Amino acid sequence: MKIKIRYNNEFQKLEVDRDEMWVSLSLGSTEGLTDSEMEKRIQDKFDEMFNRPEYNNWHRHDRHTDPTAAPKRLDGKKGRVGDYEEPTESHMDLFPDCSEEERRNTQYEYEAVCALIRKHLKAEQAELLIQIHINKVPKQEYAAKLGISPSAVSHRLETAEKNFKKIFPTSSSFRLSRG
Repeated sequence: MKIKIRYNNEFQKLEVDRDEMWVSLSLGSTEGLTDSEMEKRIQDKFDEMFNRPEYNNWHRHDRHTDPTAAPKRLDGKKGRVGDYEEPTESHMDLFPDCSEEERRNTQYEYEAVCALIRKHLKAEQAELLIQIHINKVPKQEYAAKLGISPSAVSHRLETAEKNFKKIFPTSSSFRLSRG
């Protein structure tokens, strides 16, 4: 007998012994069945066991998962997002607020950079670099604060930058905390 077998989503016919297939598929007694009925039952049983499309195999394993299920809560309580005890609760409560930590890290890094500049340059030059380049104070405003002309600030800034480049010849794209 010829049996249809699914291989790579296409059917192929394979010659098999009908009696051996009957026994291997455990179909029971053959009494009162014609050859065509036996072949039909063998093919039906074989289709049921082996010729399913891949969707059925996938569905067997994943039929209990819901692709549209709400995500689990991240605030330590049981349940899923949307299962609220209080209607005033916000979705943003489920995500951590790291703004305070980021602000603190930025402040630590700012203080470390300023300390590094102050350590290697004269106090006057260090303050000038910090105010102009890091704090983004305009040169005119800094000159007015010190009571000197903007051209004097520019000249002092060039000198401070030249001294800075002598100490730190190359720049790094890494944050100070990473080296």
